[in-house]
Amino acid sequence: METGVQRWAVNVGMWSPSEAQFSGFVGLLPIAERPLVLRYVKFEDKKKALVSRLLQRKLVHSLLDVEYGDIVIERTREGKPYLANQIDCCEMPNFNFNVSHQGNFVVLASEPLCIVGVDVMTHQPVREELPVAFFEPFKNCYTDFEWNMVMSAGPKSVALFDQFYRYRLWCLKEAYIKAIGIGLGFDLLRAEFFHPSGNIWSDVARVRIDCEEKEDWIFCLHKLDDDHWACVAKGAPEDAVESYRKTLQRISFDSTSLRAAVEAPEKQFRILEVGDLVPHNYKMDLENSC
Repeated sequence: METGVQRWAVNVGMWSPSEAQFSGFVGLLPIAERPLVLRYVKFEDKKKALVSRLLQRKLVHSLLDVEYGDIVIERTREGKPYLANQIDCCEMPNFNFNVSHQGNFVVLASEPLCIVGVDVMTHQPVREELPVAFFEPFKNCYTDFEWNMVMSAGPKSVALFDQFYRYRLWCLKEAYIKAIGIGLGFDLLRAEFFHPSGNIWSDVARVRIDCEEKEDWIFCLHKLDDDHWACVAKGAPEDAVESYRKTLQRISFDSTSLRAAVEAPEKQFRILEVGDLVPHNYKMDLENSC
């Protein structure tokens, strides 16, 4: 079995299945989940919804050796997915994962001890310079410190776009919200992000919640390609909302163990293809059906 720390990404923009092939992949999901994929109008959205669910099943199968047909993934009332199967694994007491999709990518991050959240952001390449005033409507989403960080990227809109999206700020905030499992309703101004190195282009960030630095949280940014950035947030299980906390086996850890998990070197994203998400025996059945 693989380690509980995983970072996976699939470029669905590179996947062009036939109608029969797509239907075959949808058929790998439990009957109850299939309408949740097919409800989307745009085919690109259907692909992302499908790959998101297949990624989760691939993860559980690879890490915990649970057969695809036996995997039960449910959601908290706030919408965070979790493994509902009763698995006793002392090496991964808080096995949890999170998924995100935007643009061409669907991404997944998992952790064995810390709670984890992931968000992916994209923007189209900027071909014309836009005035700084373009960004003003978003100002109320950020603290004064964060807004100054965005503006410090420089007067060129290309740099501002990169800092605005890669900054992460939005990506960082989304990853934190998803990590604690709160869903909607979190005041974004409570969370203020900063780079310990002082370099706004650093790929590591920290957070202050209600003006207090959270030393047991870390945020790592990953460049997937020129137009896509992913942020992984990981931190203390005790910060999870109640409904999500109930899905974890262990909430409290000594400071040394927690710090070691938080400060562990960040794993880079592994780029997978859609075919990689299907076990060998299922793949043969899928090929025969298509």
